[in-house]
Amino acid sequence: MSPLEITASDFGQFGEPSGTFCLVTDESGGKAIHCLPGRGYDRVLHLTLPDGQSLGELLDARVPADAHVLVACPGRFVTSPGPRELGGRKLSVLPAGSTPLTPGHVAYLLQTAARTDVARQEALAEEFFGHAEAYDRLLITDDEAGCEAEFDHTAGECVWNQQAGVLSPGEQQVFPSGKLSVTAAEITVFSPEARLSGLTGTLALRGWPIVHRGADPADEPGQQRLFEALAPLVSHPVWLTVTGGVIEDVTAPDAAARPAAEALDALLGTEPLYRTIWELGFGINTTTEIIPANCGPNEVHGASHGVVNLGLGVTPTTRFALAFLCPRSSLLTPDGTPVLGARRAVRRGRMRRVSSASCGCH
Repeated sequence: MSPLEITASDFGQFGEPSGTFCLVTDESGGKAIHCLPGRGYDRVLHLTLPDGQSLGELLDARVPADAHVLVACPGRFVTSPGPRELGGRKLSVLPAGSTPLTPGHVAYLLQTAARTDVARQEALAEEFFGHAEAYDRLLITDDEAGCEAEFDHTAGECVWNQQAGVLSPGEQQVFPSGKLSVTAAEITVFSPEARLSGLTGTLALRGWPIVHRGADPADEPGQQRLFEALAPLVSHPVWLTVTGGVIEDVTAPDAAARPAAEALDALLGTEPLYRTIWELGFGINTTTEIIPANCGPNEVHGASHGVVNLGLGVTPTTRFALAFLCPRSSLLTPDGTPVLGARRAVRRGRMRRVSSASCGCH
């Protein structure tokens, strides 16, 4: 099988190509991917991350201080380097350890990331945060389900995160890029007491669920069972009643949704930490389509006008971390203006325009 050929300068999240582009893969990726420098890069450095070595150690030992670095190691849990190890490099990492990724998935994500409109992501992020700064409260609605929740982001502590747009030196980002979010504390440090206390109402979960596991391979069978139990959400919504950022009730509006509701309710009963809404996410990558599987990079999927998603739990504090895509939900300002989501995708009728001269004298 011929290796997948990619071009470094196609990946816009690194900004203006210059110097060295470094592709870091595992041993199998070394044979499966061939990276050309393209326009602006002097060279491509293709490295293998050995077992037992951290990404930070590899950067320190072998990667130029100002390099642009893309990491794609399926099946490998890659720990983010600290500020000293990262230095002035720009880093983008494919989340490839916590959910199964096939070689076909990796190839698709690399190809679509190369077509991602990073300038559009920057514009969407600026518009999104402009609305968040202008209003204390935002609404999350699912018009089809008749569900609505209010999020007052001035209540309690919360942290806004941007994994989208162009990287600056010393920054790191998920790959493909395209997610905005608000978390109950710093995204890398789970606090059992932290919660999005301003979130109250009813949320409709529907679409492909994502079940992340930790580094222990023994969790794989349980991860697969939980994903399969939640899979009815693809076609049948489940409703969450939330008060102060905590899930109080799980409801199945029809019989087909009941297995997913029962599985989620059982999980909440077994581990109360899952009841805390840890993250409200907003996928804005409008190029990458949903991969119909348990796939972590699905979190950046933005359809045509953004997708709301919900995060519960953080490994290793909880055995699994769950993300639920809500592609029929909308994020609105208090006056009903769509910020992103399904309601923004509704097209109004176009005004009729006459393109020919109308004076009748030609």
